[in-house]
Amino acid sequence: MLEGHTESHDKSPVMHYNVKVSQRDLDEIKHLINRNFAGMSIAAWPGFKAITEILLQINDQSDELDNYDNDGAIPKHHAPEHEELD
Repeated sequence: MLEGHTESHDKSPVMHYNVKVSQRDLDEIKHLINRNFAGMSIAAWPGFKAITEILLQINDQSDELDNYDNDGAIPKHHAPEHEELD
């Protein structure tokens, strides 16, 4: 459904925001996207679509940056792998 997302046909103004996302949050976003948002529920479709687009953009930007902020080093206190939790 959302895999391989494309630009929206929405012609409304676009705003830009800077958000701070921890490595643990980013890992959870990636895990959620890998599961094609299974388990995430938002009652209204426009809200679901908006949130998934935001998460996809965060994921895409993270992949582009390739952990530039920490020079690719694994954080000292990184989140456990999902296999360890599931």
